[in-house]
Amino acid sequence: MDLHGEVALVTGAARGIGQATAEKMGALGAAVILADMDLEGAEAGALSIEGAGGRAMALRMDVREAEDWEYAVETTLERYGGLHILVNNAGFDRPGNVQKISLDDFRAVLEVHLISCLLGIKAATYAFEEAGRGAVVNVSSLYAKIGGQGEAAYTAANAGILGLTKSAARDLAKLGVRVNCVLPGLTDTPAIREMMSDKVKRKLLAETPLGRMAQPHEIASVIAFLCSSEASFVTGATWEVSGGWNM
Repeated sequence: MDLHGEVALVTGAARGIGQATAEKMGALGAAVILADMDLEGAEAGALSIEGAGGRAMALRMDVREAEDWEYAVETTLERYGGLHILVNNAGFDRPGNVQKISLDDFRAVLEVHLISCLLGIKAATYAFEEAGRGAVVNVSSLYAKIGGQGEAAYTAANAGILGLTKSAARDLAKLGVRVNCVLPGLTDTPAIREMMSDKVKRKLLAETPLGRMAQPHEIASVIAFLCSSEASFVTGATWEVSGGWNM
């Protein structure tokens, strides 16, 4: 894979899958914008990429806000002269089953996961038009297909991302823009280490044929592939990167 000449905007890039994706794309030659509410974490990632000889910048960004998206795209164009890749990776969780979750929590998760994807695609499309091409990867979750007990909002939001991906792939194909979706399984990220109990982890690992969690760089490699010319005839697809969890 070679991303020299490409400019990529990655959200949720301060840690976990987003950080690994930004680093992978930087290593492959792309100029990378690391966007996150955690500016300090994004700056650390950008410095790491630059220290390895790449090009990167950090932006504080709230993916729920259309104005932040417009600013991010404009800043990217001013700094690097184009935008060719968008990775919608930002996310968080407010657990709760369908009986007990509050409407405020449900809406909050939808805003960060699903609505942010729409805002990002809308903001980036005119830059893709200018470039004559574009690649979008929306990061969802395997829960989008199999459901998650006690995860009503997270599951619904990520299932919505699958539908949005397919609609966007159809709508934007005429512009030379490909839109795909990655569904990670259990991944060794700071969020999982902080929030998921060992009991739940053991249960999920028992259901995973490869018998372990993914490392963030393993998800990042699939995202980078989908954004590269090696995947030039792939659009509207959902890629499970789960160790066989849903096989």
